[in-house]
Amino acid sequence: MHRSPCFVRSTLTYLIVLLVPLHAAAQGGGSSYDLDRMGASSRSLGSSSSLLSTAQLPTDDVVDPSVYYLGPGDVLAYQTTGLDFSEKLVVVTPENTIMMERSGVLSVAGMTLQRLRDTLNVIMKLRSTNVELYLTLRRTRIVYVTLRGNVTFQGTYAVPASMRVSTFVSLTRQPWLLSKDGGAGVMEKSGGVNTSSTKAQELTRSSGEMLGPYAMRNISIRHRIGSHTADLPKSRLPGFSYLDPHVREGDEITVPFEDRTLQTVSISGSVMSPTTLAYKKGDRVSLLLAAAAGPTDDADISRIVLVQSTGSGKQPITVDGNFHVVGEDVELEPGSSVIVERKAENVAAQAQGVIQVYGEVVLPGAVVIVPGVTKLNSVLASVGGVLPGASLGLSYVVRPEHGSSTMSQQRDDAFRTFQYSDLKLEDTTRYQIDQRYRLPYVSCDMQVAMRDSNSSENIALFPGDIVVIQQTPDRIYVYGQVARPGYVSFSSKKHLDWYVQHAGGYATGAQTGRARIIKGRSRVWVEHDNAVFVEPGDEIYVPRPPDIPVGTELQTYAIIAGIITSIVALTATMISILR
Repeated sequence: MHRSPCFVRSTLTYLIVLLVPLHAAAQGGGSSYDLDRMGASSRSLGSSSSLLSTAQLPTDDVVDPSVYYLGPGDVLAYQTTGLDFSEKLVVVTPENTIMMERSGVLSVAGMTLQRLRDTLNVIMKLRSTNVELYLTLRRTRIVYVTLRGNVTFQGTYAVPASMRVSTFVSLTRQPWLLSKDGGAGVMEKSGGVNTSSTKAQELTRSSGEMLGPYAMRNISIRHRIGSHTADLPKSRLPGFSYLDPHVREGDEITVPFEDRTLQTVSISGSVMSPTTLAYKKGDRVSLLLAAAAGPTDDADISRIVLVQSTGSGKQPITVDGNFHVVGEDVELEPGSSVIVERKAENVAAQAQGVIQVYGEVVLPGAVVIVPGVTKLNSVLASVGGVLPGASLGLSYVVRPEHGSSTMSQQRDDAFRTFQYSDLKLEDTTRYQIDQRYRLPYVSCDMQVAMRDSNSSENIALFPGDIVVIQQTPDRIYVYGQVARPGYVSFSSKKHLDWYVQHAGGYATGAQTGRARIIKGRSRVWVEHDNAVFVEPGDEIYVPRPPDIPVGTELQTYAIIAGIITSIVALTATMISILR
């Protein structure tokens, strides 16, 4: 019977498609096509996936398979080419072994992840040259690591084995970060962690490293078997990541105390992290460049020089765009320094700048000025002048400060200013309040400035200044120990008592002698006086009697009685003597 060529080709194609999987199964496993085994693999993946659903602490870096040592609890995943492409999970047992499908038990003691990969591929190649095995780390184990030495919180911590020594030492300065639910409470109790730079770091342009020059290069790590020395700055160089290893179970990490007698090397100038390191024989320029964390935006990387301690002058260093040495990587000497110069700046005087004018003016907005030359009244005239409802007495000029940005820095600056003062201890609280709420006003009287352009109150303005023209308030707020606290309509040329009477008068217990006018712009408290008038925007406060404990009052009366008794006794003594 004659068959057409198309029919023959179709039949051959069908047979090839059918036979290829069977041939692959024979190559991959040395046995026939086994549907039961494939089903078992799929089921094992479903049951083992629960290993990945438990909570896990965050880690700090990508695992380096060449330096990551496997241990009990690590979850591995592997896949083989050939017939079964499903992912399989395997857990390292407490004996430091793994159970591989159709391969039995394999010890991973002392093995890195990369070494296990290579070993499994060799085993697989011995069985079948056409099969590849891919192995990866799906979840790291949690290990106990002990910290000792020059640290704030010594102790034993549970951390992921993927964590590097540098991160572990850093986190243990704030150990509550290692707790999933305890961190907020500790932070609240401690008032937060002061991570802002100190004044000494600001003056020396240092980065405030968490470890000293010696400690960061000589952290000792004692493993269950053997020991290791971590050199954190050098670990940033390519090929030296093993100097900042991943932690293992049972590690004992000791941070040494500083040795001030050792020689150092340093890098400074326009770099992200100016650094000083303890010198070690064989150190090179690339070490300092890596420790500096890169150049700043204003760095001139064509002007990098090495200053050796032997007095050979400045030696230029060439780097590429990645801040890596091009050409000879010069060996350092004790005391050597690398300096990264800053780009040359145009130091010519600024020809013009911009300020902002807000509030009760005809044309509020930005105004171009000549820094230090353009005066306040000229600026107000350029925006069309002030509106009829403006209050020059409440208006102000702000000059933004570029100093301390955080509350802790402001508090630090306040205490430093108070350090050598001749104020009394009782002044400390008031001084802290004044420092905390200081505002960047420019001292000037706008009313005088507008009347007299030649007055010193007609101040010169600078770029970034903000001029605010306030609206005139039509009421005065009276509160404290008065009968009807609240707003009273403003009336010119009136004293404090007039507004108090219009607020219902003094209430029972009011201390009239301590009533104060709170000035609208400066918030300064002013005593009542016939020469002082209440102005728009002011407030009036009438205090209550001070809350004095009964014991304090009794002590006061006892002191007074004692003084009177002493005076009477002294008088009687003088009379008897004069007789």
